[in-house]
Amino acid sequence: MKHDKITHEQCSVHRMPGGRQSLHEKYGLWICRGGGGCSGPKEKIQPRYFEFYSISHLYQGHGWYWRQPNIVEKMQPGHGILIAPGFIHDYGGDKDSYTEDSLCFTGSVADQLFRCGIIRNGIFEMGSARRLLPVAKLAADPSADSQIQANLALQNLLVKLYLENKAKKRGEREPAVRRLIEELKATPEKWWTVEEMASFCNLSTAQFRRVFQAATGQSPKNYLDSMKVQMATTLLCSTEETVAELAASLGYLDPFHFSRRFKQLTGFAPADYRHEARHGHKENTSQSPGLTIL
Repeated sequence: MKHDKITHEQCSVHRMPGGRQSLHEKYGLWICRGGGGCSGPKEKIQPRYFEFYSISHLYQGHGWYWRQPNIVEKMQPGHGILIAPGFIHDYGGDKDSYTEDSLCFTGSVADQLFRCGIIRNGIFEMGSARRLLPVAKLAADPSADSQIQANLALQNLLVKLYLENKAKKRGEREPAVRRLIEELKATPEKWWTVEEMASFCNLSTAQFRRVFQAATGQSPKNYLDSMKVQMATTLLCSTEETVAELAASLGYLDPFHFSRRFKQLTGFAPADYRHEARHGHKENTSQSPGLTIL
């Protein structure tokens, strides 16, 4: 079903419950509802929004999550969803039950966590352990001590989940860079643009530049250039190709440009490098362009 430009007036709304204590106002955080349950499959998208923050942990079953503009994502056991106040969304069971633990909360502390990116709308990894239950148990006790402990436990959990997912994403990106470098080596005749490399890694151009620099210590263009020259040092020693043929096989349209770049990085003209290597005076004269880091 298509839902374009849904407004708040077109949505159902989950209202803020009553029962806030003065302690919650002073602290800046209130867990206003905790629990969970099991719902059956949900076939129809019903746009809605909450007046509070919500975290749901799908620990059994399968689900879907919808957000504007008509994007639907699948959910597996171990996924969580964070929703901020006013965010239009929906989720439910995907041809299966949706069994969850959940917490609803509000306050200035939650607003700060949202502003700094620790709370973000959408799906994240939460694992199989039912990590919301201890917080919900503390929040169910109305005593001041338990309310303070519940707030601290929720804050610690939100920060921990944020850091875990950040580390996981970083770990996923580095293998993508490794796969890209394998592809660069398999297509030495091609001059990849930064945009093409970013697309291969499923990253934005800005993200890709940062991730690639962190993984290799070089910019994408410098790495590609250095890789081609490193390949050329091997070909000069192991083949009878002319410098022009070798340059063409590495994507250089102008062999003179290739020779200039080769000398800049190795200190030798290609022909001189071949002569020195074959006469045993120098086994490897390249200036180690740093291609062994991955």
